Parts: sequence; C-alpha cells; structure tokens
Amino acid sequence: MQSQTVDGTVAKAFVLSGVALVASLVLTQGWLMGFIPPPSPSLSAEELAQIFIDRKVGIRIGTLIQCVCYTFWSTWAISIVFFMRRMERGVPLLTYASIANIGGGYVFFLLMPITWAALAFRPEAMDPKFLQIMNDWVWFIFILSWPPFAVFMIFIAVAIFRDHNVPTVFPRWVAFFNLWCAVLIVPAGLIEFFKTGPFAYDGLISFWFVFIVFFGWILVMSAATLKVIAADKRAAAAPRLAMEAQRA
Repeated sequence: MQSQTVDGTVAKAFVLSGVALVASLVLTQGWLMGFIPPPSPSLSAEELAQIFIDRKVGIRIGTLIQCVCYTFWSTWAISIVFFMRRMERGVPLLTYASIANIGGGYVFFLLMPITWAALAFRPEAMDPKFLQIMNDWVWFIFILSWPPFAVFMIFIAVAIFRDHNVPTVFPRWVAFFNLWCAVLIVPAGLIEFFKTGPFAYDGLISFWFVFIVFFGWILVMSAATLKVIAADKRAAAAPRLAMEAQRA
C-alpha cells in the first residue's frame, strides 16, 4: 500500500471541499437564515413560528445551498481516509470503519437542511407547536449527533499512532489534536437536559464552544492534509529529479 500514489489535484479539491462546507455554513446558517446562534429553545411556539414566517425566503435559499455544500462532508472526510489506509497494515479495519462512519455522518448533514426547508415551505399554515418540535429535532441532529464524529476523530488518532511509515504520514500532534477534539465536543450531549443556560442548544458551551471546536477541527485537518498531499507530491517527484540530476 505504501506504493499507492494519490492524484494531488483531486485530493486538494476534496480537502478544499471541507473548507467550502464551513464557509457555506457561515454564509447560510449565519447570514441568510439567522440561525447562528440558534433560536432559543425557551421561545414560545408562536414566537418561533413567527421567526420562520419572517425568514422563510432566507431559510429556503440557505437550505438549498446547504443541500449542495453539506455533501462535501463525504468528499472532505474521504481525503483523510485515503491516507489512513496508507498508515494501516493488513486488513485496514480503521479505514473500513471510517468509511462506514462517514456515510452515517453524511445522512446527518443532509437531514438538517431538508427538515428546515420543509418547515419554511408553508410556515403560516403549520401548527406552531409542531413547528417547534421539528425545529428542536433539527438542532438535536445538528448538535446531539456528535458521537460518530468523535469516533471518526478517534479513528484518525489511532491510525496516526499506529502508522508504520517512516516518516509518518501525519505528525503525531495531529493525533493528539483529534483526541482532544473528540473529548471537547462531548458537552454537546447535554442539550437534551437544558432549555436555557450554557448547555442549552443555543448556549455558550453546547453550541458556541462545540461549534468552534468541530468546525475548527475541519479547518485544521484540512491544512494538515494539504501538507501531506504536498509532501506526497515531493516524494513522488524525487526519483525523477534524481535521474535528471544524474543525466545533467
């Protein structure tokens, strides 16, 4: 497997698709939809319904963009998994488990904009209490779905620690970084117990902190993977350059 080469152009595009995902999140959820931070879970059903009525055009445009850009989760994540395969010997269990894990995460990413789009389709005709429950559902998908993503971070860390290549594909600090991120997003699991305060789904810890850690993780891993791709390109070119030097 060590002899496998990667198409650097495609690999870079896959990595940058993760950056596009983060940018689209800020553009759509933050600007078009006004959902950064989320509407408070302590709002009444009528207050929440009015938000959807007032912002329905922005929500529809934002969710349309999200349906496209959130598919980039899979292309971004697979760019890391390819290099995990290089790190493993024998049957690549971590690689296989990561591919399955990424598929599950992909479903979570798409469920969010599809559900919001349905809520913004005819909010005036919808029972406010039903809309409130469904809005809670979307935010629970957004935040409470942390376990598979934390597991993927752990898979990456274990693959790096067990990397048999010399030098290793990723530096070891990337493994520790992934482990820390896996731990730091755990408070997301508390949103089901609070409607106000730092652990509510609009709170300082369960939303802002987890939000920055998770999407910061995507950006840091993008930068780290781009460095790996550049190193891979230099390694692939080294024999050719050596031959050219001998001929000269």
